[in-house]
Amino acid sequence: MRQWADVMRECRETGAGARGRLRTALLNVDDVTSFELPFRLLLTRTPQMIDTLRREWLLSQKKALFNGRQRGCVYSLRNDLSGVPDCFSYSLATRIRRLDCYGMTTRCFTDISGQVKAPTARLKLALESGLLVTALDGLFWLGTQRIAADVQRLRQSGMVIVTREVEVSDALTGTTRLSSCCKDSRPVTKNDIIWIHFTR
Repeated sequence: MRQWADVMRECRETGAGARGRLRTALLNVDDVTSFELPFRLLLTRTPQMIDTLRREWLLSQKKALFNGRQRGCVYSLRNDLSGVPDCFSYSLATRIRRLDCYGMTTRCFTDISGQVKAPTARLKLALESGLLVTALDGLFWLGTQRIAADVQRLRQSGMVIVTREVEVSDALTGTTRLSSCCKDSRPVTKNDIIWIHFTR
């Protein structure tokens, strides 16, 4: 845990973007998992970034199982991963608060996640409810790490979904960045900004 605390401190001090946060983690943490990278570093395109870094660094990789059901990988700059476990268990210990310029809060998403289980159904309900949905919303509340694929499935079923850029500010990494967001076809009335706060 100390290694991760050092990573987050360095990322905040440097204002590192997504790729910079991933680099910092790989340089400072012995082994990182595909399950924890999106949550710890707020990465939404982790596989693509890992592939890019493979061209620069020799990354070792080992398959693993998370929470008894989800398959993924462990990545490391170390050559020998024989001492790395095959299974990992995680629980979310951070409280996340979300607010956007329309007053939509975390509660809107937690209500939806309590109504339906399937990630695509959750996304559909969120969009039908008029919510702005970012990849981070998909990660934290809707249960999907591949929101673009879910959006594509909904579009193929006939749902009209508009994709646009919004500013996302988070207190975990201390950055504000443009992020893709999807919404239903209703017109936009404000400049969209989403604030995400993390509290222990």
